[in-house]
Amino acid sequence: MSIMGKSKKITMQEIADIVGVSKYAVSKALSGKPGISASTREKIFEVASQLGYLDQKLIKNMNNHVQDADDEKMIGILFPNIRSQNRDSGYWGRVLEGVFKGLESSGISSVLITDDSPRNFHKIMRPEGLLGIIGIGLIDTSMLVDLRNVGIPFVLVDHEDELVSSDSVFMNNYDILRKQVKYLIGKGHTDVQFVGDWRFARSFADRWNGFKSVLAESGIPYTPNESLIRVKPTNDQENLDLILSTLAELQSGSLPTSFVCANDKIASYVLRAMRQLGIRVPEDTCVTGFDNDAEIMLEFPELSTVNAESEALGIKGVEILFWRLANLQMPHEKLLLQSDLIIKGSIAPPRTAGEKHSI
Repeated sequence: MSIMGKSKKITMQEIADIVGVSKYAVSKALSGKPGISASTREKIFEVASQLGYLDQKLIKNMNNHVQDADDEKMIGILFPNIRSQNRDSGYWGRVLEGVFKGLESSGISSVLITDDSPRNFHKIMRPEGLLGIIGIGLIDTSMLVDLRNVGIPFVLVDHEDELVSSDSVFMNNYDILRKQVKYLIGKGHTDVQFVGDWRFARSFADRWNGFKSVLAESGIPYTPNESLIRVKPTNDQENLDLILSTLAELQSGSLPTSFVCANDKIASYVLRAMRQLGIRVPEDTCVTGFDNDAEIMLEFPELSTVNAESEALGIKGVEILFWRLANLQMPHEKLLLQSDLIIKGSIAPPRTAGEKHSI
C-alpha cells in the first residue's frame, strides 16, 4: 500500500515506524532540535511530507532552525575500564553492542567514556553537550553523584546505587537463580555452596539471595563457606589463590556435591582450580555459572549456565533513557528481563556415599 494513500490523521509513531527510528528521534527532527544526523532528518522529513504531516514551507523553516553538527548533543556511554569489565569481555562487550544497536536507529550520535573519575569528567566532555548517559556495569558512587549534581539524566545497565536513585535494567537474577537451584535439588543435590562475593555487584546480591531462598524453603541446611563468598570475578593472584586453597581444604574433608557460581568468570576460575586438584566435574562435584559468556564457553563448553541476554540489556537501556528524557518527572523504574537455564554436562546427580573415586 502506498504511504501517499493515507487519509486519517498521521502520528509521529507512524512516521517513526516507516523510517525505522524512535518516536523521540522524529520529535527532535520535526521540532528542529539538534542531535539527529542529516541523513536521518532528511528521511523523516520526506516521509512526513508524503504522509501529509508537513508542508514544504514548514520543512524549510525547520531546517533553517537546525543548529550546526558541532552543537549537537550526544548520548554518553559510561563504561569504566576496570580489570573485570571491559569492551573485550564476552559479556560486557555484548552489552555495549546492544547499546550501540539501540542508538543506531535513533540517529543520535554517542561518545564512549571509559574514565570513571568524577574529577576528569569535565575535562573529557562538557556536560551541556550530553543529552543523557547510559552507564554500563559497576560505576563509582561519587561519579553518579557528580552526574546527578550536573542534572544529566542517566540509566544504569546491570547496576544500581542505593545512594543515587536512577532508572536501571537488570536480568531477573533472583528468579532465574531460584530456578537453577531447584533444578540441582531435583537432581538430588542437598550439599550446595555459593561461590562469589555478593557485595561485588547488585546482580551478585540478587543471585545470592535467590540461592539462599530456595534452600530455606526446601528445608536444606546451608552454612556459607566464608572463603567462597569472598571470591571476586577478578584475575588477581590473591583471588585465584583463595579459590585453590579453599577447594583443597574442602577436598580433604567433605566436598560439596555442587557449586553455584555467581557468574561464568568465577566458574572458570573454579574449574581451573579443580582441574589442578584432580577434582572431576561432574563425577566428583557439579559446577554452574551465569551469563553464557561466549569466551568462557570456548574453554569450558560443558559448563551449565544462565543465558543472560546481555545485548538485550543494552538495547533496553537505550529505550529507558529515551523514555526518561520524555518523562523527566516520572518516578524512576527498574526493568527486569527474563532469562533461561542452559543445562549441559557440568551437572549430574550426586555420587552416593559409598561410591569410590575411580583411578
